[in-house]
Amino acid sequence: MKVIVNRNQYEKVIKESRGYSKSVEKWGDYVTDELLPLVLKQEVEEDVYLLKKLSLKLKGKDFYEEIPIDSIIVSVIINNSENDEAMVDINYNPYWTQIIQNEDNTHNILDGEFDMVLTIPEDRETIDYGTLHYYISSFFSHEFMHLYEWYKRELKSPKELKGCATIYQNGDINGDAVDRIGYMLYVSLSFEMNSFIQQAGTMISKRNPEDKQQFMTYLKELPMYKFADTMINYDPDVYFEEINNLPKDRITELTKIILCYYYEAGKTPKFKPIDKFLKDINKQFMIRGEGLKRKLLRLITVI
Repeated sequence: MKVIVNRNQYEKVIKESRGYSKSVEKWGDYVTDELLPLVLKQEVEEDVYLLKKLSLKLKGKDFYEEIPIDSIIVSVIINNSENDEAMVDINYNPYWTQIIQNEDNTHNILDGEFDMVLTIPEDRETIDYGTLHYYISSFFSHEFMHLYEWYKRELKSPKELKGCATIYQNGDINGDAVDRIGYMLYVSLSFEMNSFIQQAGTMISKRNPEDKQQFMTYLKELPMYKFADTMINYDPDVYFEEINNLPKDRITELTKIILCYYYEAGKTPKFKPIDKFLKDINKQFMIRGEGLKRKLLRLITVI
């Protein structure tokens, strides 16, 4: 059997194989365009925004046709920063999202729900709108990739989830050995890797690199590139030595990570010695780190 695809279908397949979707990026841009002007006028600490009847507003748009979201809910908490810096954190909550089938056998996604915590200067006039839009849209791009994957799985959770993600994401790639291990495990989850690649692609594409050299400059500035290098350069002996000098409370945190890592449903949790755990994750970090870097480098072909 011969399968024929047109150029647009071919490019779509190639881009998704790289972990990057232009439709996901466009959804991030659309929601940021709609929300940011409202959020900057928000006078209360917490508010909720609803984007509804999107099937009518966006019908015919390529990003809507691929990811047919009809309603979006965004809860926004605003904190005032003590300086001129701004910070943003956005999370997708899949628990209330529904997929409905229409009479014509098409589908719609209802109630894509996001939580956003935005820390900005109290004097809104000092905010660089373009820079803030850039970061918020890239974070939304990351989270819309999660929604997209949930949609393709028909809202089924990935096998890796197991509840460990909430423990791993407490880590910090710039923290101590326990923090770095936790965060590397978090990044190495397949659904997080895909979203980080999506976010990286969005951030680079918005800067419009003129050539390969500029692409590489922009890529190496991103935290995702550091994530990959940190995983590739992981050395269990070095980490074991660092952990031996950490206080008791950090060892307790590491114990939680180890128990979750070896958890199997229906079985009693088993604790493995720290040195064995550090060696067991070595191969995973090498494979996932190299895979992440490879996909990041391939973004040059799709943005």
